[in-house]
Amino acid sequence: MLNFFLRIFSRVLMLFLVLPVTNSVKGLVARWLGDDTADREGRITLNPLAHLDPLGSLAILICGFGWSKPLPINVNNMKDLKKGIILISLTAPVTHYLMAILCMNAYTFMSLKLNVSSSAMYAIYIILIFLANINVCLGTIDLLPLPPLDGFHILYQLANPKMLSWYHRNYQQINQYSTYILLGLFFIGTLTGGLIDPLGWLINLVFSLLSVTTAWIPLVFG
Repeated sequence: MLNFFLRIFSRVLMLFLVLPVTNSVKGLVARWLGDDTADREGRITLNPLAHLDPLGSLAILICGFGWSKPLPINVNNMKDLKKGIILISLTAPVTHYLMAILCMNAYTFMSLKLNVSSSAMYAIYIILIFLANINVCLGTIDLLPLPPLDGFHILYQLANPKMLSWYHRNYQQINQYSTYILLGLFFIGTLTGGLIDPLGWLINLVFSLLSVTTAWIPLVFG
């Protein structure tokens, strides 16, 4: 019961602390690249009310993954459109991964140097683990090369003219099938009891790779 409460609490922290940071960093990158639309509309702020999307927030609370209110960006204001779109698209997943690394290092340090058997320390320890998992999950999903995710925007900018032409001829069907693929990736693991879970496998792989950043802690504090 306690772990369930801590899991939900970590998702609330995700909504009110992490997502405002992610969106604000994205807005700052856009402003640095020449577009101040998000700044002018008051979206570069840590006030969570400026970023919360009702349905996306509910999805995060219930499922652990979701979305925030889209950040207003006018790519036409950027000096280098292709570079701008790629950098902005990378901002959210990179920020999520950095948040995950911060949480990983914090709970690894706690496990070595602090008494996590006490109620308060245990709660903080578990919340950090949950936050690391959610950040890895959101960052990895966002990099999938499927519309409307950031990974697709990166792929679109790197694609050759032939592929772009094919996409524009079939974009309605592609966007529709993309939704089906995403839903399939989200639920196939549950439906097959974990036997087939490519998204879960990918998230676990990324989590393992990011966990390498904690290797210095036992060497210094062990």
